[in-house]
Amino acid sequence: MNLLNFIKKNLFIQNIVSKLFSYFPPYLEFTLGKYQAIRKAMYITAHDKTLGCYLEFGVFTGSSFNFAMIINKKIDKIFGNSNCNFFGFDSFKGFGNINEEDKHPAFNDEHFSVNREKVINNIKKNSKGQNYKIIEGFFENTIKGKSPKDIGIDKARVIMIDCDLKNSTSIALEFLKPSLQKGTIILFDDYIFYKGDTNKGEYSAFEDFKFKNSNIKFRSAFEYGYGSKAFIVSDI
Repeated sequence: MNLLNFIKKNLFIQNIVSKLFSYFPPYLEFTLGKYQAIRKAMYITAHDKTLGCYLEFGVFTGSSFNFAMIINKKIDKIFGNSNCNFFGFDSFKGFGNINEEDKHPAFNDEHFSVNREKVINNIKKNSKGQNYKIIEGFFENTIKGKSPKDIGIDKARVIMIDCDLKNSTSIALEFLKPSLQKGTIILFDDYIFYKGDTNKGEYSAFEDFKFKNSNIKFRSAFEYGYGSKAFIVSDI
């Protein structure tokens, strides 16, 4: 086969692949990226012996929370028992009152209210020996002004921030601050949204947090999904 025929054949295959890929739902691709990021974070922390809890702010349907427990069991078989406890935070009722600065056409109660009983039952089925606790309610009522130790958290290993809004992300970051240690990995699932506005969303909340807590140093770890980003605590 000459070069021209080879190129033509591969271009034809590329057209088929591109058409097939167009049928792949973006939200599913986004979710798969999140799973991969959780696996990376759990592996890196296990490898470095960064022991502690997995915290997830914004449990929603529980899929990523379940995945974290499942992948932890597999990674424990490689590195030994990490004694990782899992804590999930969510109201399961959407966002409640949204500040003007947090308003976004995709972030509303209609999209993010879920059947609480179904989510909890699904988590129970997937836990299989893993220790977990779900803290139910709006962050203003459950964690604002409180310490991680109030609910049995000492140090954090991996933190998933899937809060979408700046206000809820800010509350979560302030709450989890005492649990941070060198090696803790924080995943920001909605880091790029609000059209890249630096004064909105998870990005802005994290920038404010870093400014107020300059003694905590963060290093960019990796990107994932559709504009999501992970950071590791490099010094504290």
